[in-house]
Amino acid sequence: MVHHMKMLCVDDNEELRNNLAQQFINEDFDVDTANDGIMALEMITANQYDIVLLDLKMPRMDGVTLLKELKKITKYPHVIMLTGVDDVQTAIECVKLGAKDYIQKPYDPQDLLHIVIKVLGS
Repeated sequence: MVHHMKMLCVDDNEELRNNLAQQFINEDFDVDTANDGIMALEMITANQYDIVLLDLKMPRMDGVTLLKELKKITKYPHVIMLTGVDDVQTAIECVKLGAKDYIQKPYDPQDLLHIVIKVLGS
């Protein structure tokens, strides 16, 4: 039996979230989506994800706060930050909190796929 990688796409922008999900469904991932950090935290606590694509700026709970919450979970998934903000300090903070990469929007879908594959292989 083939193990499909389980991914969670977290973004408050519905169109972007759905496009991300569809891109990785087409690559044979099992994909769930969440529109903010609180919903994502509940889903990550209840499910086993291999990787999370996480937006930085969201209502209710932003990406940095969610990363801090994930540090409290024993086995948390790989996280790749997606952001429209070019902020080196925030990127460094996210990596220190455990994010595997920090990608700026708009991004090339093929580049994102390569980064996801690289992170999952690490």
